[in-house]
Amino acid sequence: MHHRTAGLIAGLAIVAALPALADTTKGVDPRITVPAEREAMFEANGGATDRVVGGNLADPGEWPFQVGLLATERLTGERQSQFFAQFCGGSLIAPQWVLTAAHCVTDSDGQVYPASSNTALLGATNLFEGNRQEIEQVIVHEAWDPSAIDNDVALLKLKVPVNGPVVKLDDGTATTDSGSATVIGWGLMMNGTTPVDLLEGQIDLVPNSTCNAGLKGYAAGDFAAALDLVSFHKVKDGTIESALQTIAAGLLDPLTDGMMCAGTKSGQIGACHGDSGGPLLVSTANGPVQVGVVSWGGGPAGSKMYCGFEDAYGVYARVSKFRDWIRQKSGV
Repeated sequence: MHHRTAGLIAGLAIVAALPALADTTKGVDPRITVPAEREAMFEANGGATDRVVGGNLADPGEWPFQVGLLATERLTGERQSQFFAQFCGGSLIAPQWVLTAAHCVTDSDGQVYPASSNTALLGATNLFEGNRQEIEQVIVHEAWDPSAIDNDVALLKLKVPVNGPVVKLDDGTATTDSGSATVIGWGLMMNGTTPVDLLEGQIDLVPNSTCNAGLKGYAAGDFAAALDLVSFHKVKDGTIESALQTIAAGLLDPLTDGMMCAGTKSGQIGACHGDSGGPLLVSTANGPVQVGVVSWGGGPAGSKMYCGFEDAYGVYARVSKFRDWIRQKSGV
């Protein structure tokens, strides 16, 4: 999950970033930060990778269309290297096409990484399993805006088509502002560890207005804290309060119509670093439908993780907004 100020962590264990919840701030790259977090956690825990606390482990084969994105340069012939190479997620939408987040396949300046720099891991619930697939082409949305984390979608064309279940994409008929949804991924957990097994979390779909209000509340608090730092200077009575009111009134809604909002009010379940690019799913009579792509999250300035905060719901790229673009680029 990317952090805006760009995943799963939790009380469930799964709360972007964003990016990599989602995952990164502008200037930080999930391909670098997420594997580094995995290595640090592995060393701190004496080689243990199964310290899931309070989370829901996905059943083997439950989400067969889930894709792990791996940094190719970190891969060796050992299966264990896949754990250290994973940095984002994705979803198989056709035998040769994967949907993911733009911030997962571009650097902090928005430049696209070579297709060969990333490898797709398919058919894995456990990161020590699955099949590695080479990526032939990367297509990033032309309007991708790294600073606003807008139009955060990309398509990956596999060199070789694969046989396996694909996920259905929302065409605009799914309900996306109420009800429940499922987010899945191998991202950072609330206890600061990263899992080797795929996690799933049940979260709420909420209107963009709810998300905007929560995120702007954190922004206003950050401004208030900054203004407090100058309170020891001699200023006219009411000046700081007036300045804060002016700033708060001028804050624009951070979510665009290409984004959607989901999570829990407490922030204890949702996407986090390492989950970026993965799917947000709703259940239907005909099986799961992907309505979102893990994009970014927010919270107080200076936080180590931009996920897991009360009223700071996760933000996802809205699949229905990009359905025509996906069809145009991939034929899917």
